[in-house]
Amino acid sequence: MKNWAIYILLLLLATVPVGVRANMAQPYFDGDLNAAMYGNKAYSVVHEIIDIEIHKDSLYQNLYAIFKIHYKIYSPNKADLPLLFLAFQIQDYPKISVNGRSVSDQPLHSKNVKQFPFISETKENGKTLTYSVSYAENEYVPVDLDDLIYFTAPLNTGENDIYVAYRAHFGFDTYGFLRNYTLKYSLYPSQFWKSFGPIQVNLHLNELAEITRSNLGKANMENGIAKWRLDSTDKDIDIVINHKTSWFSKVLLFIDPAGIGILTFIALVLLHWRFFKSMPKYRNWIYWLGIILLPALAFSLSMFYFDFVDWVLGYHSRHGYVLLLYIFLYPFSVLIYAVLLSFWLRKRLP
Repeated sequence: MKNWAIYILLLLLATVPVGVRANMAQPYFDGDLNAAMYGNKAYSVVHEIIDIEIHKDSLYQNLYAIFKIHYKIYSPNKADLPLLFLAFQIQDYPKISVNGRSVSDQPLHSKNVKQFPFISETKENGKTLTYSVSYAENEYVPVDLDDLIYFTAPLNTGENDIYVAYRAHFGFDTYGFLRNYTLKYSLYPSQFWKSFGPIQVNLHLNELAEITRSNLGKANMENGIAKWRLDSTDKDIDIVINHKTSWFSKVLLFIDPAGIGILTFIALVLLHWRFFKSMPKYRNWIYWLGIILLPALAFSLSMFYFDFVDWVLGYHSRHGYVLLLYIFLYPFSVLIYAVLLSFWLRKRLP
């Protein structure tokens, strides 16, 4: 019975940081949708180079990306090729150039949008209500026409260079110490070209981030740049990164507020027992002060740990209603500790 009671008390302490993460606000921020350029079945992409530069805003310390994408496109003849790429929620206006010359985007409306087979219309009573674009197999993403960047590329016979640059935000967790920034880039639009050559992905971490996981396999690291070569477009790009952390930060994250709460409580219990043995005249006072203060100190240090880790990481994290959970769990912790301590004292003390 004694061992099970101890386990229950430790579980109560461990629930502080776990429950704290149950934030009532939106748990995830949806980032921008990124995708390869939609093309034409008469033309081929020789290769695509995707440079993704990681930056950090000065206000909220959030990471964001600058995409710089180069396409090498082969044209069998001289032509003006209508091209389109998804710019859903993209920040700042994109820069576009064809063969070194700046190109402006053009307005997209109900008439010229019909030339693209990957855009569908939803109609009711003969009136267009919404548009959606093919983003993955059997998946259409609702868009406004303003979310699509449309331009005409003046192509020469042979190979042509098309450059597109824009700023985009990652999706990320809005609670917890690690934000898990998600970088997704759909390669499904590659099927709308005659052929699509290899893709070179260069992720410039800029000493700001580190890779948490990737579906592209292990990266080849060169001067802080993670590089992958994709010889097929069978799967989309899915990379998760986080703020670059020191070894000390990693230790703090491993210990976790739950760990610091449990370690603190164990240390205080040993100290409490030492006082019992060394000060027999004041055992009654020591008993009551211990059962009141020990859980309170363990919970308080556990909550302080959140702010300390934030300070070490260099940005503010959200964890929910810490004080409310503390108030809820504290009486149970006091009661359980009092019962355990009384049971233990009867066995150990004369």
